[in-house]
Amino acid sequence: MSRLPNISKRGTVPDVVTEIRSVLKRWNVEPVSFKTQVDIQHEGDRPKAMYLVKSGWVYSYALLADGQRQIFFLHQAGDIAGLADFGVERVSCSVRSLGDCVVLPVPITAIAAKDFLTPDITTYFLQKSAQMQSILMRTLIAVGRMEARHRIVWLILMLHDRLPNPEMEKPVMEIPFNQSEIGDLIGLTNVSVSKMLCQLSDEGFIERKGSKILLRRLSDMQAMVSYEPMRFSAGPLVRKKTGEDIQKVPYQ
Repeated sequence: MSRLPNISKRGTVPDVVTEIRSVLKRWNVEPVSFKTQVDIQHEGDRPKAMYLVKSGWVYSYALLADGQRQIFFLHQAGDIAGLADFGVERVSCSVRSLGDCVVLPVPITAIAAKDFLTPDITTYFLQKSAQMQSILMRTLIAVGRMEARHRIVWLILMLHDRLPNPEMEKPVMEIPFNQSEIGDLIGLTNVSVSKMLCQLSDEGFIERKGSKILLRRLSDMQAMVSYEPMRFSAGPLVRKKTGEDIQKVPYQ
């Protein structure tokens, strides 16, 4: 097997986070580091904050009546965990670190303050909410209607879509989940996950090395599940003055 190239993890988030941190200083809020597999928020808690992921990965999940776990969403740098629970009495899911991570707690009291939601911050929150809804809708289709093989393909393509540079010539991506966590996200057993990944590798669709995957037949995988790339913008639209004009441009 050929050696996979290195990939650069998304270590920083758009400049709007600098603005959020500046606004939060009056609440004495600073980034918080978590070790791997630590609950940041527990299902059923009263909502105190949302959590903007500064680096690393976290995921939202719930425990079912029979003790099984359902993972709802994988949050990467720039995402806001807990956004869906704004305005509720009790949070609907737990939030857990997936590896070491740093998050910026955004207190609910701060969000409710009239001087917190600047135009840039408001736009950023709305975009993140819309992105999460789009991914969750696609997840529902995948889990509810696709066979095991296609669910794995869909997950790989979705994670590829969220790379900083998904248009690279030889897309290399990292799946931070282990096989058990993949199964809890898309409703498969460990055995099924392992079997499908091996099949895709044997058939030349992907090349695996640890948690890294090289997509060798990206277009064929997209055709297999009729996948349309999400093509999310890199960041929020901000107002930038050019002479006398005001233009909307994305953060780079």
